[in-house]
Amino acid sequence: MISRKASILDFDWLSVVLFTLLVGIGIISIYSATYIEGEEELLKTFYGKQIVWFAFSFILVIIVSFIPLKFIKINASLFYMFGIVLLILVLLIGANINGNKSWFRIGSFTLQPAEFVKLTTVLGLAKLMTDHNFSLRSIKSFFQATLLIGVPALLILLQPDLGSTIVFMSLFLVLYREGLHINFFLYSFLLASLFILTIYFGQNQLLISVAIIYLAINLFAKYFLKKWVWIKTGIVLVVSFITILGTNFVFHNVLKPHQRNRIEIVLQKKKDDKGTGYNLKQALIAIGTGGLKGKGLLNGTQTQGDYIPEQHTDWILTVIGEQWGFMGTMTVVLLYTLLLLRLIFLAERQKQKFSRIIGYGLVSILLIHYALNMLMVLGLFPTIGIPLPFLSYGGSSLWAFTLMLFIFLKFDAHRVEDW
Repeated sequence: MISRKASILDFDWLSVVLFTLLVGIGIISIYSATYIEGEEELLKTFYGKQIVWFAFSFILVIIVSFIPLKFIKINASLFYMFGIVLLILVLLIGANINGNKSWFRIGSFTLQPAEFVKLTTVLGLAKLMTDHNFSLRSIKSFFQATLLIGVPALLILLQPDLGSTIVFMSLFLVLYREGLHINFFLYSFLLASLFILTIYFGQNQLLISVAIIYLAINLFAKYFLKKWVWIKTGIVLVVSFITILGTNFVFHNVLKPHQRNRIEIVLQKKKDDKGTGYNLKQALIAIGTGGLKGKGLLNGTQTQGDYIPEQHTDWILTVIGEQWGFMGTMTVVLLYTLLLLRLIFLAERQKQKFSRIIGYGLVSILLIHYALNMLMVLGLFPTIGIPLPFLSYGGSSLWAFTLMLFIFLKFDAHRVEDW
C-alpha cells in the first residue's frame, strides 16, 4: 500500500494535548521566573521568545506531516551522518558560551545541534537495527549499536556537555527492548555503584572491601555448592578493581573542580552553600516553602528575588514548586507520566520494527531528561545542566523534542501501511 500524506488530524490527540499542556505550563513558568515590571517589548522577553518558538514548532509539525515516511526511513543513515558533521563543526566554529562550545551563533540567535542529534541518532539506530543482518545476540551487532550511540556522545562530551552525553546512554534501553540481555544493565549498575562508592569511601577502603566480598563468595560457594568459583568471580573482581582505580583517577585528574564539588555535595561529603551548592540550596528552599498549594503566580520570594540563576532553564521546576506548590509539581509529574505511558502504548502497537524503535528512542530520551532534571533539582543527582523537556526555556530543545515527538506520531498514524 502506498503511504498517503499525513494530516495532523491523524496524529494521536492525547499525546498532542499532553504536549501542549506541558509547553503551556512551561511558558507560564518562564513568564513568572523572568517577568520584569514595565518591560513592554514582548519579543525581547524570555517568555515572549518561548511563545514564538512554540508557534514556530507548529510549522515544523506541518512540515513533518508532508514528509513521506519512506523518505525518512531510506535516508535515516544520512540524517545520522549529518548530525555527526554538525557536532564536528560546532567544535571547530561554534560559539563558546559559559565555557561550552555547544552552539552555532547566527546574529542574536543561537542553535544547539546536540539537541537535534538526539533525533538523528534515534533514526540512525532504527535504520541499523532493522538491517536483516542485525542481531543483538551477535557481538558485532552490539558493537555497531554501541559505536553508533557512542560517537555523538563522545563528540558532545568534548564540548563539554556532560548532561547531553548522559542522555545518549538512555538509548541502551531501546536495545534492551529489542533483546539486549538484562545482564548488561546489571553490570552497568555494578560499575555505577562502584563509581559512587569509591568517591564516598575512598579507593583503598573499597579495594579491600571488594576483595573481602570476593573471598566470602568463594567460601560460601565451597561450603554450600561444594565447589570453588574463583574464575567466574575473578572476572568480576578484575573489572571491579579496574573500575575503582579508574574512578579514582578520573575523579581527581579528569573532572574539573566544580564537577567534583557537585558530586561531593550530592553525596553530602561537602557543604558549599555559597559556592557550587548555592543553586541547590536555593532550589530546595523554593520547593520547600511552596507548601501544598504554592504562593501563587509572581509571588514566590526565591523566584521574584532572582535567588536562583537561570531559573527559567534547567531549574524551571523550582518555579512550579514555589508558586504552585506540591499540587502543581505533582500535576507536572502526572502529565509527564501520562505522556510516557501513552508513548509506550503507541510504540508497542507499531506493526514495523523501525517505527517501534523510534518510539522507544523518544521514550528513553524523554525519560532520562525528566528523571535526571527532577533528581538534580531535588539534590539527588549532581547538577549537570539538563533541561526539562517542553518546559525549560530554549528554542533548540523545544524544536528538537517537537520534531522527535511528531515524527513518531506520524509513523504511528500510518502504522498499518506498508511504507
